[in-house]
This record gives sequence, structure tokens and C-alpha cells, in this order.
Amino acid sequence: MLCGGPPSLQLPSCPYIGSTKAAQHRRRLILFCMVGTLIFFMCSLTGCYLMKTRMKPNNGLDQGVGFHQEMHERISYAEIDAATESFSPTSLIGSGSFGNVYIGTLNLDESLCTVAIKVFNLGKRGANRSFLRECEALRKIRHRKLVKVITMCSSLDRNGDEFKALILEFICNGNLDEWLHPNSMTNSRNFRRLSLMERLCIALDVAEALEYLHHQIEPSIVHCDIKPCNILLDDDFVAHVTDFGLAKIMHTDECMHSGGGTESSSLVIKGTIGYVAPESKPSMDGHVYSYGVLLLEIFTGRRRTDNFMDGVTSLVEYVRIAYPDKLLKHWMLVQPTAETHGISSIYSYILCLSLA
Repeated sequence: MLCGGPPSLQLPSCPYIGSTKAAQHRRRLILFCMVGTLIFFMCSLTGCYLMKTRMKPNNGLDQGVGFHQEMHERISYAEIDAATESFSPTSLIGSGSFGNVYIGTLNLDESLCTVAIKVFNLGKRGANRSFLRECEALRKIRHRKLVKVITMCSSLDRNGDEFKALILEFICNGNLDEWLHPNSMTNSRNFRRLSLMERLCIALDVAEALEYLHHQIEPSIVHCDIKPCNILLDDDFVAHVTDFGLAKIMHTDECMHSGGGTESSSLVIKGTIGYVAPESKPSMDGHVYSYGVLLLEIFTGRRRTDNFMDGVTSLVEYVRIAYPDKLLKHWMLVQPTAETHGISSIYSYILCLSLA
């Protein structure tokens, strides 16, 4: 069909193809710009969120003392007060340097759960620092041989004083110290002498937990207070390490020079006499020393400090003096039992293998 030409021909004007192509090009350009801007905006928001999350300070509770993604919402003081029957002595199941531990029942995820509630005595020097240390350590760890933290409480009590507590999973079978050294109070709970296999499994459980703290998380963590009363046992006598109130987070240079690393934290690290390594510095080597003392206590049934032969009061020193010739002669389990004979037999086999 003809189009265009001089007006005298009275032909229809031709459509302006260039104008249509230009319009389509402009529309595409506008669309691409809008999509690009939207993508850039979304990426910027995501980047800002990730940067804010990573750089978020972690030195206080209001900055978000979080432990795991599945941690429950914080519990109020009123809920803890009700769960412990106003911190009744009948709910008290343990005590430590910086507070008490109570048993209680809390409504978590619309179901009642029995929990252990560690209440910090903030009137004691170092208690608040211990709470923050434990929060920082527990925020980084997750292992089946470590007592799980459920949530926490940082609030005011009925008198308007500061109140802090950790809500932990309840391990029902007491601590290892009660099983190794039963007394008149623990006898009412039917504690019995642990078998050799149970002791061995407990030792392996603790070793697994320490190996995780040393080598499977970054940065590494040193517990700094490994001892029987900080080892809880469940129904199956599986050991769970608890109480990270003295824990130290180790930096890379400290891990590389574990025996002589310098303090990179202002936190004062303390331990329990008899379990602390001679150098008295928080380190992986010191951690291993504490575990060694724990092993001696597990397999001898004797406390780290006791009245041994020849005026020796340290279990470590007694073993050092007796090693290697007198260990079997002066085997240290309290009563001669079938279990004692079993351990003595194992020691005899080890001696035979070492001489072979």
C-alpha cells in the first residue's frame, strides 16, 4: 500500500517506525533500570543486615546474649519465682561460688519442662562477671556432652534489685562428686559405687567434651574448672560438663602457645585448688592437667587432697612418688572389692605389655 508523497496525491501518511523502535528501547531501558535498582537495593539491605549482625557487640545483655537459634524467649523473674516456690530450700539442688541452682518447672513452647535454674548472687564479687562469661561461652558451644542452656533471665527482683539467672537442662542423676564420694546426705539418694566400665565411659565422655572445646570450635574455649562436681550424670550415666563461669575464650596466638599465653582478657581466671596446673595459667595444657587429676580421682575413688601414706596429702604427688613400682602395691581404691581386683588386673596387664 502506497503512503506518503506530496499532499496533492492524497496518500495516507506512512507510520514512523523509528519513533516506535525508540519508544520500545526507552521502555526496555526504564525496565532494566528499575530492576537493577531493585536488585541493588535488596543486596544493600542484605549486606547491611549481615554486617550489623557480625559487628554487633556482645559484651552486655542488652546487646543480645543469644545462645542458639532455637533458644527460647527470656524468662521473667515472676516465672522463676513461681517455678522455685520463691526459691524454697526444698527446690535447692546445688550451690557454687557465685550462686545457687534450683529445680523448677517452666512452661516452654506450651509444655511444662523440668529445668535447672542457676541464680547468681550478684552481691558476691565477680558474680556478674561470671554470668557474662558463662553467657559468652555458652553462646558459642553446642555439644551433647555439654549441659545445654535453654534461656536466661536478666531483670529486677521483687525488691527492685538486679537479678540474673540461667535456665539449663535438668540432668537428673546428680554430679560425679556425689557418686565418687558419697556421704551421709547422698546416701539417702541410693548412691552406689560406680563400676569400672561406668567410670571408663564417664572419663571418655568428659574427654569428648574437652576435645570439642579445644579443637572443634573457633575460637577454642578453656573451661578452667574441670572437677567432679562440674560433671553431671544422666539416667544412663552419660557425663555432661557444666558450669562455664570461669571459662576463657582462647585466641589463635594463645592456642599456638598454650602453655605460656598471655592474658588477652581482663577477666580474672580462677580454678579449684588441686585441679589447677602448677603454672596456674588458663591454657589447653592446664586443661589437660585438670583432666588428668580428674582421671586419678575417677579410678582411685580418692579425693585430690587426702591423707595418703608417708604424710603425702596430694593425690597427684602420691601417684608421682608411687610411679611406677608401687602403684600396684599401694592401689588406692577405698575398699578391696571385685572392682578393685578388676582394675588391679588391668594394671598388671599393662605392666606385662610394657615389659614385653
